[in-house]
Amino acid sequence: MSEREMIAPEDEEGQSTVLFLGMMLLVLSVVAVVVGATSVNLESRRLLAAADGAASAASLSATASGDARPTVSEGQALAAAEEYLYTSGADDRFDGVEITGVRVTDGGRTAHIELATSAELPMVSAVLPAEVTVTAESHARVTLRR
Repeated sequence: MSEREMIAPEDEEGQSTVLFLGMMLLVLSVVAVVVGATSVNLESRRLLAAADGAASAASLSATASGDARPTVSEGQALAAAEEYLYTSGADDRFDGVEITGVRVTDGGRTAHIELATSAELPMVSAVLPAEVTVTAESHARVTLRR
């Protein structure tokens, strides 16, 4: 057996190409996961900002009766949140944003708003129709200024 045959036998020719392609596939998979996670995170932050605004609008819609502290009802909170999302252009910024929950706690002094939308996974959606539902919840308290 010659020295060349001991170092690189003939039947292992092209093995580095297979290894290289496997490593590239692994790297591209990791990049796709990181890009997808970043996209969902950014969409979640944008949705949280919209939920904050909707909750703030809901708390500002509070009404006072007589000498009582101002309170907000679930109906008022829902109407104010819908109005805020419409006037802020949330339908243009998000793909199918919707109000999934409205709660009023603390005797009408805190409005909780929950929004949901879908986030598309950028690199995966070229191959598969991949979407993730993103939700955000925010709350705001009714304040009384004298």
